[in-house]
Amino acid sequence: MLELFIWLVVGLLGAQLLILFCLILWKARTISHENNIDEIINSLKPQFIDYLEGRRPSEPNLPKSKNTQAVIMEKMLDEFYSDSYGNLEERKLNQLAEKYLAAHYRKTLKRGTWAERINALYFIEDFYLVSLREDAYQHFLKLKKQDEEFRQCLRVCASLQEERILPVITEKEGLSTGFIKELLFRLNESLMGKILEKIENNNDIAENVLFAFITFNGEQKNEPFFSFVENKIFDERKEVRLKALNSLCNYGKVSNPSILDAFFTSSYWEERMYAAKLTGACSLPQYKQALLELLSDPVWWVRFAAAENIKTFPDGEALLRQVALWDEDAYSRDIAKHMLTRKGGIGA
Repeated sequence: MLELFIWLVVGLLGAQLLILFCLILWKARTISHENNIDEIINSLKPQFIDYLEGRRPSEPNLPKSKNTQAVIMEKMLDEFYSDSYGNLEERKLNQLAEKYLAAHYRKTLKRGTWAERINALYFIEDFYLVSLREDAYQHFLKLKKQDEEFRQCLRVCASLQEERILPVITEKEGLSTGFIKELLFRLNESLMGKILEKIENNNDIAENVLFAFITFNGEQKNEPFFSFVENKIFDERKEVRLKALNSLCNYGKVSNPSILDAFFTSSYWEERMYAAKLTGACSLPQYKQALLELLSDPVWWVRFAAAENIKTFPDGEALLRQVALWDEDAYSRDIAKHMLTRKGGIGA
């Protein structure tokens, strides 16, 4: 019995040593392969830079193995697309990506593991592989779970200007406002116009879609959609009006200053606050008196916004000093003193 136990222990120890040896051998081969790839890249990189900058007439030769070509070009192009190589010709970069990587990524989308597919999708977007637009869309149709692969596939389709995802953006449940903004950022003006059409033709459009569209266009100061954003300050929904007012602050303009009149006396403190912010953002001196009146507002945030934006005018500090010294209202005096001694610029 003891002898059997000893042989069992020896056998297990031998198996573990064999496994350890195999792992060491595999790791050594992997490191050797990676070092070989790095050596090839270091040798080829200067040649490809010369080619991409027009100093070399023909493309450098790569190893014959298709897999090795894909690994080398993926690493090199990923580096070339970074900011440190901003002077390289983008057309040639894209041609190289299409030539050496498009087929590889197409195969990966069909047969790769989840991690390999995610990696391929990120590179498809980074290298702007337009030839894979249909592949990316067809792959998206197969995805059932809203995970990172689902989101990255949508990002790819948006970057490649795939129009068939527009109903997904405007109608798919579960997409966050932040993610919708990511997708809008990738769309060109034409597709953004079609998103606007869908919003205007659907009275029941999800609010997160509407919020994303209003907020995104304000942040980007997109002129073609200014009128739509401005008109939303008259929406019957308070939250929509607030999003639109905030976006107008980002635009820094209004088509007609009189549209702000009603907001200075709104029953909602948030609207009074944005009226004050817009006065400063749009430099509307005709509303300085309205701002002075808001210094005595019962809500601190409104008082703060009024004082902060009074200070943006050339005579703003002088006005605040007068209020701090002579105003009868304690709220007004306190917020004026606070703003005069406050360091820093205008808050968001």
